[in-house]
Amino acid sequence: MQSEAERIIEELKARGYRMTPQRILLTRLMLETVERHPSLRELHEEAQKILPGTGISTIYNTIMMLESSGVLRVFYLDGKLYIDRHRPHVNVICKQEGSIKDVDGDSVKEITSLLSKRGIKMKDPLVLIIGECEDQQIPHEPAEL
Repeated sequence: MQSEAERIIEELKARGYRMTPQRILLTRLMLETVERHPSLRELHEEAQKILPGTGISTIYNTIMMLESSGVLRVFYLDGKLYIDRHRPHVNVICKQEGSIKDVDGDSVKEITSLLSKRGIKMKDPLVLIIGECEDQQIPHEPAEL
């Protein structure tokens, strides 16, 4: 069975993207780490461990390629670029521990419904909530959209 990364790499090649060895490695790295929402700087540090000399611009350009193709999305927080899965969910930024946690499921449906009642139609929801997470275990609900 083909891994998610291999499937995505093959799709990108079929769409005409030039998948160099660096881009392939970076795509795999990003897909393996996306759940913890790494920043551009963190991705650069990780890439240096496995492919020394990889420039931050190469990483940035790969992120932009993956975002424009719908594989990943980016968001900016406190002047830093972070990568995220491209599926509807709520990102909870826990300030005291410096982490970002995903809350899936009905939360986005509820937000979409509330906004719809006010005449706002969400096309590509990206929800960021900044707070203090007293409960360190934010439950992950199954995504249903």
